[in-house]
Amino acid sequence: MNLFKKKTNASAAGTGISDVTDRKLDRRSLVNGSFATGMAVIIIAAIVVINMIVGALPSDVTEFDMSTNKIFTIGDTTKEVLSALDRDVTFHYLVQTGSEDTRIEKLLNSYKAASDHIKIEKVDIVAQPTFYQQYTDKAVSPNSVIVTSGDKSKVVDNYSIYLQDYMNYTGNNNISFDGEGQLTSAIAYVAGGDTSSAYTVTGHNEIPLSSDMKDLLEKSSISVSDINLLSAGIPEDCDLLIIFAPQTDFTESEAGKVIKYLADGGKALLVSILSKEESPNFDSILASYGISRIPGLVVEGDSNHYTTAPYILMPDIASADVTGKVTGLNIIDAYAQAFGVNTDDDDLTYTATPLLTTSAEAFTKPLDTDTLEKEDGDAEGPFTLGVKIEQNMSSGSYGEPDVDLEKKEEQTDEKEEDIKRTKILYYSSPCLFNSDALSSLMQMYVEMPKGNMQLFADSITYLTDREITVSIPAKSMQEPSITVPEGTSALIGNIVMFGLPAAVLITGIFITVKRMSR
Repeated sequence: MNLFKKKTNASAAGTGISDVTDRKLDRRSLVNGSFATGMAVIIIAAIVVINMIVGALPSDVTEFDMSTNKIFTIGDTTKEVLSALDRDVTFHYLVQTGSEDTRIEKLLNSYKAASDHIKIEKVDIVAQPTFYQQYTDKAVSPNSVIVTSGDKSKVVDNYSIYLQDYMNYTGNNNISFDGEGQLTSAIAYVAGGDTSSAYTVTGHNEIPLSSDMKDLLEKSSISVSDINLLSAGIPEDCDLLIIFAPQTDFTESEAGKVIKYLADGGKALLVSILSKEESPNFDSILASYGISRIPGLVVEGDSNHYTTAPYILMPDIASADVTGKVTGLNIIDAYAQAFGVNTDDDDLTYTATPLLTTSAEAFTKPLDTDTLEKEDGDAEGPFTLGVKIEQNMSSGSYGEPDVDLEKKEEQTDEKEEDIKRTKILYYSSPCLFNSDALSSLMQMYVEMPKGNMQLFADSITYLTDREITVSIPAKSMQEPSITVPEGTSALIGNIVMFGLPAAVLITGIFITVKRMSR
């Protein structure tokens, strides 16, 4: 009995210890559970707060542009235009709810994030089908933008945002996104920017300006009209005269009108085309400023100055105000003609600055040549392919400069207002700017390098004396191609063909020898 009682007491004691332990475990579990629950609440609350903060941030901070050619990212020209805004500009985004174009929407948000003056109003074209009629008589397609400021407006239709260039001889359909160029141009227009007038000379089988060139002029708020000098003179409102690749000669009268216009402080973009036909009257325009064309096709002898073929040139770019933004970019200039510029006479009335030049290894070949190899009698480089001409005159003179270009900063304000400045840019091939001409000659679609269109944009900026010339090229939605000099291309090819296999072979031999020596 005593033994039984002892066992019973021991059992009771064990049970008491177990209860105490269970209560401690329950309390510990409760504490741990409460801690875990509290931490979960804190984490969830933190996530909610972070999402609220991120949601309040502008899209340029929270979103990254991973698209080809950065089509959602605004460039320096747009930022310059936006920073100069002193009034509100509204984007009326015309969409059918649920069918928004994400590219356009992201781009609009980039503008809004960059300036407090930009407002976005989304207009449902189903609910407000006639909204556009207060700004234009023409129907507007979905996902278009109407840009307004005060009483000025400009329609940026969706068809002008997506550009299609179908090349018949290749079957390629190249699509470009021109959202930034169109919107920034519209902002510059509605915010009060002035306009200029350009006239393109016709009647000599000129090569038409390409759509890219026309688009850049339009974006710069420059209206473009044709003019036939046989039947009309150069209008007084001509801010820029464009002569682009005439394939027949001018008459003496036409050339005289151009010479007079330039001598009176005119601005001109002159582009010639290589031809076996002589054009003495057109050449007389160039000769007025010391330019003389050298017969024949320019061929490069330096493989680092051409790509694909020795007549598809990659010229050196001089440092000048016209080419400042082009330095470091690739430029191709095909089927070009060399020319000389007289800069030696002491009594010259103009200054000439070469812009594009070949290497010293370049030479010329007749158009009917059977070889591109250098031969005796071929003219030798270096050659000039692009030049800037400037001439300053007082307003009371005609063709008689009396203003020293080197000392023009010393002129008084009154004298400065009376100065007439002649500005000429001359390039010797339409393929420098016109992708249609280059593609036609090469019988394949060729997308102009960025440097070429930048040079055209900067040429227009220089000639028109505009403070801000909005000329943003469209961004291709195709994968960008790389222009590589022929010499560099050959070097890369040799590395791939010989260098890499040799490296693999040497590595294999080294590993084998090391293993055998163990």
